[in-house]
Amino acid sequence: MKKRISKDWNDWIKLNQDRGCDLDEMYGILLKEGFDPLDIKKSLGHKPVIDPREKENNQKLRMKKRISKDWNDWIKLNRDRGCDLDEMYGILLKEGFDPLDIKKSLGHIPVVDPREKENNQRLTPKPSLFKKIKALYIEYKIIKNRLLRERNLESSHNVISINQSYQLETSLAEIYSIDDFLNKKECEELIAVIKTRLKPSTIATSVGDIENDKYFRTSKTCDLGNLESPIVAEIDRRICEFLGIEQKFSEMIQGQFYEVGEEFKAHTDFFEKDQMKSFTKKSGQRTYTFMVYLNDVEEGGETEFININHTFIPKQGRAVSWNNLTKQGAGNHNTMHQAHPVTKGSKAVITKWFRQESNGEIFEWEKNLKVKSYTKEGFKKTKLDNDLFKEILGFYLKNYSKDENEYIEGNFVYIPESRKEASKIIKLPKELKEKIHISLQKPLEDWSNLLLEPTFVYGIRVYQEGSILIPHRDRENTHIISAIINVAQEIEEEWPLIIEDHFYRKHEVVLKPGEVIYYESSKLLHGRPIPLKGKSFANVFCHFMPKDEL
Repeated sequence: MKKRISKDWNDWIKLNQDRGCDLDEMYGILLKEGFDPLDIKKSLGHKPVIDPREKENNQKLRMKKRISKDWNDWIKLNRDRGCDLDEMYGILLKEGFDPLDIKKSLGHIPVVDPREKENNQRLTPKPSLFKKIKALYIEYKIIKNRLLRERNLESSHNVISINQSYQLETSLAEIYSIDDFLNKKECEELIAVIKTRLKPSTIATSVGDIENDKYFRTSKTCDLGNLESPIVAEIDRRICEFLGIEQKFSEMIQGQFYEVGEEFKAHTDFFEKDQMKSFTKKSGQRTYTFMVYLNDVEEGGETEFININHTFIPKQGRAVSWNNLTKQGAGNHNTMHQAHPVTKGSKAVITKWFRQESNGEIFEWEKNLKVKSYTKEGFKKTKLDNDLFKEILGFYLKNYSKDENEYIEGNFVYIPESRKEASKIIKLPKELKEKIHISLQKPLEDWSNLLLEPTFVYGIRVYQEGSILIPHRDRENTHIISAIINVAQEIEEEWPLIIEDHFYRKHEVVLKPGEVIYYESSKLLHGRPIPLKGKSFANVFCHFMPKDEL
């Protein structure tokens, strides 16, 4: 049943009639909209002499044009040249000539009409081409995966790009010792979680004398990765980021708990040849091990690397990490180690292992991994020289109305769902910039234990209400050791700087006017990801670089 003409459409008819529009054209539009022809005639008061549908069909069936002398000459010339007659027939057909005339002048008619052939080509996929594309794609995936696997195998036995001051001085194995990777509170929380789900520890071996030795590993284990624990998830993230290895190349974190008399005899973490089929099919060989002691052991519980004659004493928060492979990618037997029996008290550790294979690249080479670290934690909050602060504040109050919209490369500062400017800038005179650099240079040199070269002091940045500063790292060439001075703030609630330390632990640093934070700005991720609640927040940024890097 055809739809009826509504009031809106009747208004449209009246409006266009009053404007003197063509009634045949209006009839055609209404017909195409699906209205009943009787309704259209009644509302429009008009019916075309020729129904628009018949007119359209007649146009389609209109008489084809005849082949002229010029086209007959073209046919003769191309026949003499030996051109393809089917192709010539198709060209003439597209030019609108009558098929009978084409047959008469060309003396040829194709077995398959070009129009049908074209329709069939449009409707029918080309299986041969599709198969070629699919085969090429499969080949590309195979080559890409092989290259990635080769690259990951090569990367997994290269020295990892972390601070080399942590590395043990030996050419026999790649081993690191990192004190205070976890703090006391984190260690105690993890111990509490581990104790909730302990079970006897197991071993992965088929060597008879070890497999049958019930005293080979006597500790208890907790599969922490199977627990929905925020502290476990956070530590897992931090370990991966510290090593710069993608999390998907790792096993879940395990917790181990040793009581008096319990031990893990000498072993390696990589899989031996007889274990490869059972344990490496999906993820490949083990690469790095990362272990953290969660408590100070009263007596015993040392980790001894037998072949390099080095023993680690358990110390709360200390991490020990090593590469289980040689530079050639083979298992490194110099990493054989033993967890000695606890003789007094207890020992708790967490362990995370990494593997060679997964999708993508094994290492996440962020620029911060290439930048040295110079201080223990990476940042320090303190007070600015009072006289300098008064001078900066006085300049700010005097020139507050002279602020300009600030352009920040990379759009690190913005107001969500708004086109308003997120920050303004008040330009500082050269003399005041130099005073800031001179005043901060010595304190920053003492803090970083470096001789510094001043690079930049920007104007006073005034963040606007609702602003967000995206977490980022600064320029790795010129913004190495830096300072943020808080000048003034009109806020409804604190707006902390969220900054990660060298062990990727997040901190909230609240600055008051006259306070300053020293920080390794190209190394540490920092930002203000929570929108500013308040009218404004004004800071000065000051940057230095080490003189020995000039």
